[in-house]
Amino acid sequence: MSLLQLPYELVAFVVYDLDLSDIRSLSYSCRRFRFLVEESKMTKQILQSRAPESAEARDAQDSGHHAAGLRRLIKRRDAIASVSPYAAVMVAFAQQWIYENGVLCYFVDGELRILDLHGSADTEMVVNPLDLARKAIPETHARHKYKLKLLYYSHDIISMVYSFRGHGQSSFKHYLVVFNPLAGQIIGVSHLESISKLFVRNDDRFLYYGIISEPDEQGNELWEIRCFNLTTRIWLPDHLGLDVIGTDLGSTVCFEIFDDHFYVLSNLRSLDVEEVDWVSYYYCLRFPLEQHGFDHIEELDSTPDIWRRDHTEGPLDDRWTFLRLLKDEATGQLKAVESRKEWLNGRIIGRRTYYTTAINFDAAEEDIGSDISATKRQQGAGPKRWPRDPHMVHPEDDSSAQDITLTKCPVRSYHPGCQTSIDLVDDSSTFDPQDQQLRFRGGTRRPWTPGELAQLSLPEAPEGEQDHETLLRQIDSIYRSDAGLFWPPKQDPAVNDPALAKLYEILNPPEYIGNPHGSWDDRSIVYATGPMGEGRKALVFVSWDPSIHLAGTAPYPGDLGIDRPGSWAHSPMPRPVAKASMGGEGESVAGTSNDGNTHPSGATQPRRVSWRKSQRAMYRDISKGFHFCR
Repeated sequence: MSLLQLPYELVAFVVYDLDLSDIRSLSYSCRRFRFLVEESKMTKQILQSRAPESAEARDAQDSGHHAAGLRRLIKRRDAIASVSPYAAVMVAFAQQWIYENGVLCYFVDGELRILDLHGSADTEMVVNPLDLARKAIPETHARHKYKLKLLYYSHDIISMVYSFRGHGQSSFKHYLVVFNPLAGQIIGVSHLESISKLFVRNDDRFLYYGIISEPDEQGNELWEIRCFNLTTRIWLPDHLGLDVIGTDLGSTVCFEIFDDHFYVLSNLRSLDVEEVDWVSYYYCLRFPLEQHGFDHIEELDSTPDIWRRDHTEGPLDDRWTFLRLLKDEATGQLKAVESRKEWLNGRIIGRRTYYTTAINFDAAEEDIGSDISATKRQQGAGPKRWPRDPHMVHPEDDSSAQDITLTKCPVRSYHPGCQTSIDLVDDSSTFDPQDQQLRFRGGTRRPWTPGELAQLSLPEAPEGEQDHETLLRQIDSIYRSDAGLFWPPKQDPAVNDPALAKLYEILNPPEYIGNPHGSWDDRSIVYATGPMGEGRKALVFVSWDPSIHLAGTAPYPGDLGIDRPGSWAHSPMPRPVAKASMGGEGESVAGTSNDGNTHPSGATQPRRVSWRKSQRAMYRDISKGFHFCR
């Protein structure tokens, strides 16, 4: 019997076992299947069963637009997997910036500007940091030199360090300033003795900051983590001290907040243990976001479930490593995602591989009597390789990445929901620093279809103990890989393509060449390019999300070969602003202040305050960008 002849309910049962990409393909294979992505009840069930933890599902739950949310989710994943963005826009010029939770905060010409890119804002909040400091820090009323460093943005709250040095002073004083620019409120201020490796994370109730302490007499360092209650606006007296388990944020350690818990994840343990055991494990702890959260710490350490690697597998190049803690959109399970470049089993050529590891504290409590004791018996007993799940290991294609050096690959990302890696690479063919050609390179994989498997003769993975070659055969028998995807197409000097030339000028602003670096999340990337130091950089925004549409962005006038038929093109939908967590970068910017007037200070400011205003977004005046919706 044809699928078209089945009752609605039976079709629903069939669809629930299909992947999102298969549902997409089925929906526009026949007009009678359009209901799969248009009918409210069907799309709600698909969205809540396939990706309940995605931003699209959360927004659809609030707005009721489940059909639009499902289409938006499928479009975003397709755009990432095909390395075909929906927009590329030069959004700002900045001397310092961070990109967190879809919001760009940047400092330029003495002003701090805040732009909600995920929310497609066409205006920016503009903050005068000098006026803000005078309100928050009485010592800044007199003339002084200052620096500021942007730290974090979440739940409408910005954290920054304001460092200043008065006349005749030899050193800078550092203050952590926490404020809500939308409400016009200075929430908290704290003097900092050190800003070594300073980080901040917060939700709407608690804010945490951490620094690396000064070495003690034995040379030991600690992560010192402190907490601020955003409701009572009181710094908690207790603090958490952790043995240093990694100091490079985003590479060896990361700190995140999920579901009312603060998490610490590291891929390092104490060196003396690793040298004896030759086995590396992830280390993870969490504690609840509450007044006495430091008293309820849970740890995951040295269990088979969080095994990382066996050092006898081969050397690795730590410069390529990045580490993220993400939430699975389908299950809500926290997962560690790590990219490593390794020379496995004596290989001559290094290969990047993306490893995903589930972080499950509930399972750890159930297995604490067995797994940990089993692991303890392994310590000191030589190498131990635990089997890896082929679904959680994504090797990069060797041949497509051999010519990409670290200096030519300033931004590296991985999207587990799409099983896709995307790099920002400088694909210039010369060593001239002015010959910059930034574009994107990606690699993706998907399960083989039964028809494809029937036509292939893949070698069967042998049973028994798993080594590296066995793992690769298992992966090849499950997934079809597509590597070496580039966007936009390479410019051909022999072909005059004005549209493509303008696109490359957006991605590589002619007067802002060199030193590219960036920050990415699950639906976009912002990168800076320009001179080192405190000079202006150009900030470029690239979006994989079809619902992000910046005002005045022109349709691309050329043809990039992106196939988005019918309603699968760009389709705006009403939705609240997503507030997910991700990373950015900030640098020190210097300036001077000269104001002898005194100002009253207070924790709460009225809505009309002197230190902030709203202005037209800078990208609207720059007017350089394209959307790719045809």
